[in-house]
Amino acid sequence: MADERAMTPVISKTLTISIVVLYIAGMTTILLGGVVPEYRSTAGAELGDRVLVTAGESIEQSVPEANGTVDSNRTVDLPPTIRNQQYELELAGDSLRLHHPDRRIGGELALSLPPRTAVTNATWRSGTDLTVRVRGPAENRTVTIHE
Repeated sequence: MADERAMTPVISKTLTISIVVLYIAGMTTILLGGVVPEYRSTAGAELGDRVLVTAGESIEQSVPEANGTVDSNRTVDLPPTIRNQQYELELAGDSLRLHHPDRRIGGELALSLPPRTAVTNATWRSGTDLTVRVRGPAENRTVTIHE
């Protein structure tokens, strides 16, 4: 009778190492293939919503309801990128839109501006500070955004 028990520990260690390597490879594939990119898109969409709300509130707060002529600029600090890509804010009519290359990031916000306030349609591209400009008398104020 031959004693072949010496091979059992080697085979056991080899199987254990193989199982651990397969587990690590499987978890890496799952995380990098599905969970992590989805988290980044979700975080990007939430940041996009915050940018839109921050810019919208700044535009609304920049337009005073006071009498007299106004000529003011207000600078708003916004992130230069969302999910490592530049984005645009478009002011058109009574709404502000966020455009981003990732279709899951973006949105539109209705602005609440005082009566007799005209909006000059404009587009701002990220990378510089957003400037809100308000000009004119109380009867005919204009608001616009620019770099």
